[in-house]
Amino acid sequence: MRTWITSIICAASIGVLWLLWPARFDPAYWDEPEPPALEGVLEPRGRLAGIEEIGRGLISNSEDVAVAPDGSVWASQHDGSVVRLAQDGQGVWQVAERVSVSRLPALGLQWDGQGRLIVAASDGVYAVTPGSTAVETLTTTAGDRPLGFADDLDIADDGMIYFSEASWKWANDPHLRTYAYDMAENRPYGALVALAPETGATEILVEDLYFANGVAMSADQQSVFVLETYRYRLSRYWLAGPRAGEFEVVADNLPGIPDGVLGDGEGHLYIAMDTQRVPLLRFLHRNPFLTRMITKFPDNVWIQAGAPRAFVLVLNEDGDYLDSFHDPDGRFGLLANAVPDDNGNLWLGSLTEGVIGRMPIPTQPDN
Repeated sequence: MRTWITSIICAASIGVLWLLWPARFDPAYWDEPEPPALEGVLEPRGRLAGIEEIGRGLISNSEDVAVAPDGSVWASQHDGSVVRLAQDGQGVWQVAERVSVSRLPALGLQWDGQGRLIVAASDGVYAVTPGSTAVETLTTTAGDRPLGFADDLDIADDGMIYFSEASWKWANDPHLRTYAYDMAENRPYGALVALAPETGATEILVEDLYFANGVAMSADQQSVFVLETYRYRLSRYWLAGPRAGEFEVVADNLPGIPDGVLGDGEGHLYIAMDTQRVPLLRFLHRNPFLTRMITKFPDNVWIQAGAPRAFVLVLNEDGDYLDSFHDPDGRFGLLANAVPDDNGNLWLGSLTEGVIGRMPIPTQPDN
């Protein structure tokens, strides 16, 4: 009897200490909606099964992919480098060049009009000239404050660079735990930023975004799209025309957890979904007290990624769903980017797998 009472007292003491132990995060409540049903064009038909794999065993991951004019393929790496993959005379892909860009993970990639590879690398935006180890720092600021976490970018025809700052609070983490910290707090620490590459001047266009992620120019260059990962939505900021300066939601309650987005210049947007929506996240968003308690554990206990169910969602610029391509066996892990090229191919980059995917884009969406 005495042992039983002692056990209860010990358990109660531990519980009280756990409640009183300071929390690292201050989660906000959000009544996250149920995701749309995966039917119609969203049906998981596994069309990423068997597509071409490039670079497996040569790279650690492929957060973003950029195809060079010479046909070589660049991938951003979590060690802060960018890697160029090219084919030898027998058609075998190999590492042809590696450039160290930053001490933090390299993420978004895009070519500018001068033939430079522009890189969003967590702590800044940089320019890499192929064939040279020189790296030019374009900016490490967002407006008048230090940049927190540069994530993705796209470049307008006039040379302006638009990039996302995923989180100004949870920044500069070499292990990329920022995404989980931001998810835990569920607060708007992100921004959409404009960068003039000639001067390095930056302007925050939109603040208070929930983990601002993928960025894509519209086909007519009148607006720029941005994804919010932890609000599952695609929005656009109008740069020109009668609606200049307006910010609007284009597609809300997306069916997956969005990461990167890019347009094909013809009015189609390709969104890479890390995975389908996760019921556990919905539970955590609706229960901030439990989230606060759970996140008192060490990171390696509560930051756990389940089996990914990644897919690509194709939309028009009005937010209508056109098609989807699903990964049935997790070969591409958490899908980070889907990049259409000028030859009718779609390139896939992975947050977690050392591989790049390539598939011909269907000429007509399958309905």
